[in-house]
Amino acid sequence: MPVTNCAGCLVPIKSKDRLQCISCHSFFDLPCADITERRFRSLSTEWKGNWKCPECCSRIPNSDNANTPVARSTSKASVAVSSQSRGNITTPIESPQIPPNFVTEDRLREILKDEISSTIKSTIKQLITTEFKTIYDKITDYQESMTFLSKQYEDIRVRLDDTISCMNELKRDNERLKTTVSDLTGRLCSTELHMRECNVEVNGVPENRSENLINTIVQLTKVIESPLSSDDIHQVTRVAKLSRDSERPRAIVAKLRNPRTRDILLAAVTKFNKQNPQDKLSTSHLGIGGTRSPVFVSEHLTPSNKHLHAAARKKAKELSYKFVWVRNGRVYVRKDENHQAISIRSEDSLNLIK
Repeated sequence: MPVTNCAGCLVPIKSKDRLQCISCHSFFDLPCADITERRFRSLSTEWKGNWKCPECCSRIPNSDNANTPVARSTSKASVAVSSQSRGNITTPIESPQIPPNFVTEDRLREILKDEISSTIKSTIKQLITTEFKTIYDKITDYQESMTFLSKQYEDIRVRLDDTISCMNELKRDNERLKTTVSDLTGRLCSTELHMRECNVEVNGVPENRSENLINTIVQLTKVIESPLSSDDIHQVTRVAKLSRDSERPRAIVAKLRNPRTRDILLAAVTKFNKQNPQDKLSTSHLGIGGTRSPVFVSEHLTPSNKHLHAAARKKAKELSYKFVWVRNGRVYVRKDENHQAISIRSEDSLNLIK
């Protein structure tokens, strides 16, 4: 059956229960016809076929002219009063009434309000249900993520604690090793100094393949007026350069009889240079021909002490210190005659030069 709009409320009639006006042929649903479903079932087919809508009924003469299709049409009862001779009783006689077959405007408003309210409630309920489900799913995902992150955090925290503990242990070991290395370095330096306490180092003597280093040392001691014999010299040799790129000749190291002999030799060299400031010890005094070059005689220092001695000389020169010398393997500096000597035992001691 095709869908037809109700002539009263203009809403499509989806149900089969409907009435068609015999006059205007318009269709009406049961609420607009003001007929209940139960009453509609009890009506005969003939009555349904002769049914007229309220609008068509209003056009009938001698009837109520309420020209409103959705207004309930109710005609006033006409009462005929007849006098009865017996008992003097008055009996009202009602005229036929039009059955209530349409809804009022208030009733229609209530129906629409109920339908709209029901639809809104259903829509809101569906939206809220959908949104709450989405929120619940998100919260569930967040909970799972937080659980995972919490587990990861605990694992990282445990590993971090282990790492910190290991680092602290390594630091303690490192400090102990530093102390041990420092102690061993000091002992090694003392041992090296003890082994070199009879040695003197001579720099500036040109190299020659046919050279006799013992005769060179003997000649040097004669020049400074502190002569030594070959028996006083246990060993003489040239040592490797600290820098291969240096053009200076290799140094000569002579091992003497004892530390006292070494000290006498060093004192004689210092005295000779002071007495001859214009003609200090040089290659010409040793009978070596060629270009004249200065000859330096000093204690045989360890490589670390040589580096420390060079650093002390450099800083002393920058700060105008007059004296830098070495005695018994120790480096000393002195600002002038009125100041005390400063012992330079390590690079940290260089900070004492101010």
